[in-house]
Amino acid sequence: MLILITSNNMVDIGPWKDTVVPPIENRLTTATDLVAKAHAHDLQVHPYTYRNKFMFLHLNFHQDPYGEYDFWINKIGIDGLFSDFTGSLHNFQDWTSHSSKNKKSVM
Repeated sequence: MLILITSNNMVDIGPWKDTVVPPIENRLTTATDLVAKAHAHDLQVHPYTYRNKFMFLHLNFHQDPYGEYDFWINKIGIDGLFSDFTGSLHNFQDWTSHSSKNKKSVM
């Protein structure tokens, strides 16, 4: 897990995304309470690593990285994410910027 510390105060955790919503046979299961617990302690959550390659996309998203971004940002409630494919993430941000709930920062 990645942790960002500034001025001796922890502000962020960066867990592997499969520890937030564990998969079984490449399908996501029920989300853990990690995001809720982090937010309860005023910590932001920025999971890693989001990739467009089919072998890294869970079957729930039908090989659609935009569906994955939407799920994590809008359903799970993460504060940002780490991606190896910043172009598709930027496209997602452009396409969804009209919605106020999509104004979260992404890495």
